[in-house]
Amino acid sequence: MHPGRRGICTALVLALLIAPALSGCGSGEPTAAVAIARSGILGSLGDELKREDDEAEVREIREHEPQTSEERQEAREQAEAAAIQSAQASEPEGG
Repeated sequence: MHPGRRGICTALVLALLIAPALSGCGSGEPTAAVAIARSGILGSLGDELKREDDEAEVREIREHEPQTSEERQEAREQAEAAAIQSAQASEPEGG
């Protein structure tokens, strides 16, 4: 998630948490935060932000995926080498 979006989401969550305290949540009447949460506005906003983030991630993956058979072979070899290194690193030393 982009830092700007993270800040907006954080501000919205804080506003929803603080609004009931400031408006006197002991009154028994629904607050604006409760009304907004129940209306689905935040849910659809969150869904839209997640969808945009997912689309950006897919675009980035497609830009960096190997295109030629040589690039795919090199990527496979690098993955195998990384797997071997991690297996060797996880084996206990000594004998």
